Amino acid sequence: MSSRPTSSSCGLYHWVHTSGDAERAFDFYHEVLGIELAGSPFAPASAVPEGIRPVAEAGSDELVWQLTDTHGSRYRTVFMRAPNTAFGLELAEFFDIPRGERLPNAWDPGASMLMFQVRDLDAIVARLRQRIAPIVTLGGTPLATPAGRSLLVRDPDGYLVRLTQASPAAVAGARESGEIIATSIGVTVASARASLAFYRDLLGFEVQASRSADAAELALCGLVDGKMTATTATIPGTGIAVVFSEFDVSPGTAAPPNPFRWKIEDVGAPQFQLQVDGLDALLTRTRDAGYGFLSVAGRPIQRPFGRFVFAKDPDNVLVEFVEPEGVKP
Repeated sequence: MSSRPTSSSCGLYHWVHTSGDAERAFDFYHEVLGIELAGSPFAPASAVPEGIRPVAEAGSDELVWQLTDTHGSRYRTVFMRAPNTAFGLELAEFFDIPRGERLPNAWDPGASMLMFQVRDLDAIVARLRQRIAPIVTLGGTPLATPAGRSLLVRDPDGYLVRLTQASPAAVAGARESGEIIATSIGVTVASARASLAFYRDLLGFEVQASRSADAAELALCGLVDGKMTATTATIPGTGIAVVFSEFDVSPGTAAPPNPFRWKIEDVGAPQFQLQVDGLDALLTRTRDAGYGFLSVAGRPIQRPFGRFVFAKDPDNVLVEFVEPEGVKP
């Protein structure tokens, strides 16, 4: 095993996914899960959260074009906050640029999901049924899994959302009220070994455990047969869990895995917004290891509050390195 890098990730500002309709998506997260609007992670804590910017007021910025390789586009972002969650959630939406809209299967490399432990799963399922939200889980009802009763659904963009009934102890220990007791991130990978070379060896993620899924967990993801190995890691300096899932789908039982080749404007495109230190050294190591970049020429952009650049992991998940202003390389 490679040793932990000397400069690496040290926090997560936001988990971001791209939407095809930000108002519609926020309505889902707000009405079903009680998620609220929030301010930018780079604004003062006292700043009042912005509303959702109308489409006609979507921004256009040369620096953002360089950062995201979306020349000529317009964009808007929606910052959100979930209770009992140590990082922000964000919706991005792009205009005036072609964008892909393929629905992910849970076993497609590059697919991702938000994984919520919730206070009252049955109440949330009732709200989902009122909205006729698509359910991925076989049988359409929550299944007993090692983590608790769980259901996998889609938001209005088709993005995957896993809902798990939190344990009584977790509910009792929650610091905040609200539907969400804890939030994790799930990423589907073609090869756990290749993904860990990126997240553990390059960025310093700390591997906690690896386990094989049981039949209920496969059915949760919409599979009647196959194998899944889930490796849980945490982001350094945080308790934020990321679950990397590698699938082996039995031929003829489901559509074959279809890897994503994400562009940030594609609906569902997943994005880590990681705080890093030693950005220049990290960029050198990233290039030397052969990883690619989304940002034009792999060059960071400079904002008053820091430097930003997007890399790509082995499954084309987009990983933004953010070095805050005042942090020495």
